[in-house]
Amino acid sequence: MSRRFPNRPQSVLSASRGVERRGGPVERLILGERVIISRALCHFETMNALVGGQSLRRYEAAKLSARARTPIADPAFYFDWGKDQIGVWSWPKSLTADLTDFEGEILPETVLHPPLQDGARLMATIDGYEGQVWSEGQLKASRWWPSQPGDADWASFLRVTRSAGADQHRPVAEDLILTDRPAHSQPYTALVDRVKSISLRDMTALALLCIAVPGLYLLGQWAHLSQTRASASAELSALSEETAEIGEARLIAQTASNELALYAQALNRRHPAELLASVSEELARFSIRLDAFEQNDDILSLNLNADADFAPEALVRAMENNPLLNSVRLEPGRGSGEWLLTAQLESAQ
Repeated sequence: MSRRFPNRPQSVLSASRGVERRGGPVERLILGERVIISRALCHFETMNALVGGQSLRRYEAAKLSARARTPIADPAFYFDWGKDQIGVWSWPKSLTADLTDFEGEILPETVLHPPLQDGARLMATIDGYEGQVWSEGQLKASRWWPSQPGDADWASFLRVTRSAGADQHRPVAEDLILTDRPAHSQPYTALVDRVKSISLRDMTALALLCIAVPGLYLLGQWAHLSQTRASASAELSALSEETAEIGEARLIAQTASNELALYAQALNRRHPAELLASVSEELARFSIRLDAFEQNDDILSLNLNADADFAPEALVRAMENNPLLNSVRLEPGRGSGEWLLTAQLESAQ
């Protein structure tokens, strides 16, 4: 297993060994520390990129959507912004909350793997192994195993990710190689979060360091951040009302999430709104119209209307991969293009 790190201090947060910090406090402050989080500690999923290009409003909307989708209670995020999709990496914020003298960035290790244009591969990671499926230079799916998966595990991974054309036999694991930069650069809107994080402590440390060590490089970084902050302030001011709307939407979403949790706890049954949102998202991917929705005890029934070229087996596989459903059945209806889908509901945890 080989590792290739650049000269800047690169610390590693491993599931098995904890935090391994590199460089001294002054070196980390001057050069900027990077903390690489093991794939074993991260959750990955994708969502479609927002239409309309980059803006602070769309960036905040992406963060709000990611917070509603991640299974982690108090998450931190890294967004891998591709051309037509966003890879959402999340991990518990508590993992890095106790880092002292931290000045830098936190990255999931996978975004530093050399990108693949198309295909599937097995990569050695800081802890264990990761299966990856790439398409047009974008990571579409990822799964982590603590040890090398067998052929059956690999075939199951490809089946779930709908990679029917890939080799079903487990490939030889590639060595761990970490590049200097992620494959996709962050949009300018992501700089706003870093600018907001500048504190009085940061400014004081910067002033003291400039007096003790006449570092022109550090002064250059300070000037760059100041310029970025000034450039972002105008757009932040113009979008203050939109930001307020986003905050209100976040509050409404959190309230709805709490109500769903109380419903599930009281009745040991998932709320119909949660089920409807889950299956509607899946049906939209197949361009299928939902005509009727019924939840009766632990049975879900859907009346669907599909085009003539609809592939029933593909929908059944997709629904079986939904963590809320099991025992999925799909039967033709009475009319042309009509289908009846029934499924057993998983009990609310």
